[in-house]
Amino acid sequence: MLRIALVDDDKESLALLKGYITDFCRENGECAHVECFNDGIDIVSDYTAEFDVIFLDTAMKHMDGLSAAAYIRKKDKNALIVLVSKDAHYAIKGYTVEAFSFLLKPINYFTFSREFARCIEKIKDLQGKYILFSTENGIDRIPVDKIVYIESQNHKMIVNTTEKPYVVYDTMKSLESKLPKNFSRCNNCYLVNLAFANGVHGEYVLISGKELKISRSRRKTFLEDIAGFYA
Repeated sequence: MLRIALVDDDKESLALLKGYITDFCRENGECAHVECFNDGIDIVSDYTAEFDVIFLDTAMKHMDGLSAAAYIRKKDKNALIVLVSKDAHYAIKGYTVEAFSFLLKPINYFTFSREFARCIEKIKDLQGKYILFSTENGIDRIPVDKIVYIESQNHKMIVNTTEKPYVVYDTMKSLESKLPKNFSRCNNCYLVNLAFANGVHGEYVLISGKELKISRSRRKTFLEDIAGFYA
């Protein structure tokens, strides 16, 4: 399901875009959950990286779209931002916040559907490249290729990435089912990304300079997974 945010202080504009999304999804067999915000300040307050596409109006009372987009980019590098404005000059300014697209008001359905289709194509290309986690900060979108290993620790799941660790609310079994085949369990407490495996020394696998214990019950399968990954 697509997760869409519409941000505009004009109720008619919100209703128009929401209607366009409903029509597009019905015509193209897509499914979307849409949340509406009346100002940029409303979406950035307690922002979590849960949206696939964010439509941001550039002129709002408390926080304009560019300011909101700049804030969002600090927390979320993957959400597609579409700026919406009556002023065509914002199409160029969108590069400063890595906007994916720009829509000039008044928006007709043909123009919207063309750009929305591009958004969906990009989203599908990104699927599998990141995963959404419920964390202590809300929801975080973490690139799969940056996950080094996941650890079960004192009833918590720690997702260790190349940037920082995340405390997530999930189970090891659930996380294992969401991740690609290059992740393998070396024991009940660790799920490792084989791309970061530097070698096996006795009962331990070296993962980015750390030694993680390989249990007897999982040793055969784990070593087969490593051999298959590097074959």
